Amino acid sequence: MNILGIIWEHCSTAAVMVDGAIVACVSEERFSRKKNDDAYPRRAIEYCLKAAGLRAAELDLVAFAGERFDPTWVLCHRSAYTIGDRLREQREVWYPRMYEQKHVDYLEVFRDKVDVAQYPGRRDEVMAFLRNGGSSAEPSRANQFFQRFRRDTVARHLEIDPGRVVFPHHHRSHAYYAFFGSPCRQDTVLVLTADAWGDDMNASVSVAEGGRVRVLSTSTNFEVARLYRSMTLLLGMKPDEHEYKIMGLAPYAKPQYLEEPLAVFRETQHVDGLGFGYTIVPPDRYVYYQKKLEGYRFDAVAGALQRYTEEILSTWTRNALAATGARHACVGGGIAMNVKAMMELARLPGLESIFVCPSPSDESLAMGACYAAYYDRLADGQSPRDCLRPLAHSYLGPPLDDDDVRSAVGALAAEGGYAIRERFAATDAAALLASGRIVGRCAGRSEFGARALGNRSILADPRDPLVVSRLNATIKSRDFWMPFAPSILEERATDYLVNVKRLAAPYMTIAFDTTLRAHRDLRAALHPADLTARPQIVSREANGAYHELLRAFEQLTGVGGVLNTSFNLHGEPIVQTAADAVDVLRRSDLDALILGDVLIEKQR
Repeated sequence: MNILGIIWEHCSTAAVMVDGAIVACVSEERFSRKKNDDAYPRRAIEYCLKAAGLRAAELDLVAFAGERFDPTWVLCHRSAYTIGDRLREQREVWYPRMYEQKHVDYLEVFRDKVDVAQYPGRRDEVMAFLRNGGSSAEPSRANQFFQRFRRDTVARHLEIDPGRVVFPHHHRSHAYYAFFGSPCRQDTVLVLTADAWGDDMNASVSVAEGGRVRVLSTSTNFEVARLYRSMTLLLGMKPDEHEYKIMGLAPYAKPQYLEEPLAVFRETQHVDGLGFGYTIVPPDRYVYYQKKLEGYRFDAVAGALQRYTEEILSTWTRNALAATGARHACVGGGIAMNVKAMMELARLPGLESIFVCPSPSDESLAMGACYAAYYDRLADGQSPRDCLRPLAHSYLGPPLDDDDVRSAVGALAAEGGYAIRERFAATDAAALLASGRIVGRCAGRSEFGARALGNRSILADPRDPLVVSRLNATIKSRDFWMPFAPSILEERATDYLVNVKRLAAPYMTIAFDTTLRAHRDLRAALHPADLTARPQIVSREANGAYHELLRAFEQLTGVGGVLNTSFNLHGEPIVQTAADAVDVLRRSDLDALILGDVLIEKQR
């Protein structure tokens, strides 16, 4: 069975599944070069079909993640980030509204979306629908309208029967990606999902028994993700994009400043069995906390919010483990991007393992929709655990094009100022790293998601803390408090990570405490405040060429890992093509570039 999965919203993404295995997945931003592009993912769809060797006519199903489609949610993302207005939330509705009541013409914004979708014949109908109140006036009519809109859009694009299009539930898609995308195949596995909102729900507890997934509880009251969004705004950053910066800031908070803001958060919500209850319901989240937290240190607010998040999730997970008898867990949804919270869950007694698939926020719904749609069409006697295959790796995006590489290299050669070596050895690149050079690596297929895993990465020697200042000042332009991460050889993971439960960590989705040896060898790739790591453990099977580079670096230095950060400039998508990589090389202080089989070094 061939299934195309699509999520068309913040960071629109497409994926293709062939006979139960995900063979391609990429976000539209990698092609458009617009961060978190919410446009219809036309180019992502076309790439995924090409990668799978499929014609559109060979698709059995197209699965759009999400039964419901609220255009106002998408519009607020685009208008807020392009116009520069700030957001606030209101308790009465579950989408952001414009802060300070600044006016945005949503009809004009949506007209852009209609044009992107190439839906010219229905523009008047769409605009009239929005003018007449749309989803806020008649939710059931709105759901039908926008299901039809999405169905017809993809049917027109691919020239397929609209009857092939289905709409798996948002949180079900999160849960199925979390479980079936993971290597967890034990008899009983707890599956948790949590995020800000999706299909009238923001948290769920399920149990997978023998590969069959059964929902135990759902919630509309999970406050933490929405609270994180409000605090991101309150601390002067972009909601739905910079929450990770709050997590990175949290470890700097001093205990003596943390307790009072923590008490403010604790009075808001409590865990109620497998769900959540409100102690205080803020009438306006942003304004309520702005007043309550006035005068507290910014790092104390971040630290208190992180502590509160860990407490809520730990209590919820303990309750779910007790209710299911599970000793293994998978977590999906935006909250699973919080690697420090996942670290706290991993410490829970009685939990033998926990796994988080790559980039489990909403872009992963493209894959989750594939898993859910396939699951629903299994024949009697077929085992989901056998038919739905886990991800072997996350290198699911486009490979480098050889002609593009030759063109980019030729242009650099014509400019002058570069030393170019073709068919270089891994030891050549390792020697550059060992000598303190900062090297971009753009090779093979790009990795899915927000975290670079070697194929679209910037690499550096992790021993020298001074490299952090240089990376931040001249290449990445990151906030000074944000940590970098290590890629670690699988054979050396026990030397560096305190990983008593031997958890798998191939995707930078869980944090660990680190050893004294890591404090020496990997210092620049650890969090400066608490010396934790968000590692990518690199196996030869997952990425042989990257593993070879790490081995070469180890042979030169004795260090079994490198500093790894995403190959992009701040605020831009991760590079995809040879031209993207060369553009960053030119516009930054990057010393060298691995471009497929070519090593390019700036001559200074």
